[in-house]
Amino acid sequence: MRRFAAVAVLCLAACSAELDWREFTSPEGRFAVMLPGRPARDSREVTLAGAKAPMHMTSVQVSGMAFGVGYADLPPGADAERVIAEGRDALVRNIGGRVTAERPIALDGARGIEFEAEGSAQGAIMRISARIAVADDRFYQVVFVGRAERAAEVDPTLFPGSFRVLR
Repeated sequence: MRRFAAVAVLCLAACSAELDWREFTSPEGRFAVMLPGRPARDSREVTLAGAKAPMHMTSVQVSGMAFGVGYADLPPGADAERVIAEGRDALVRNIGGRVTAERPIALDGARGIEFEAEGSAQGAIMRISARIAVADDRFYQVVFVGRAERAAEVDPTLFPGSFRVLR
């Protein structure tokens, strides 16, 4: 029932011919999320709590908007609060921005933050709506980033809100 409700809300609130919402499940990432199209996957090295770790990313880009989930295993002994704050700061730095709203979250056994930010990139005003969380030994970031005018056309909080940690 919860999945049906999430799908219905996403479809009604983000109706756009270019957004084809579908549930994506990542068994290796231990998460599920609604994405507005067929995702691409990529990996790159990031620094978490001072240690290098591979970050695995799944994302969809549509007309000036990007919807993505990244996950990485935490280094042994990593401080979850530090990793969450570093993740937020790195995302906001990408758009030379500032956090405009933030609140703590708890979901599916994960704890973290949900935040919004505004900044600019390549001369355009950009918005971020994201959730960053730690569940067990894994770091997750669920991010919408897009031009301000595009963000106004969709409810960017719906995508991060569809994220679930799988057990």
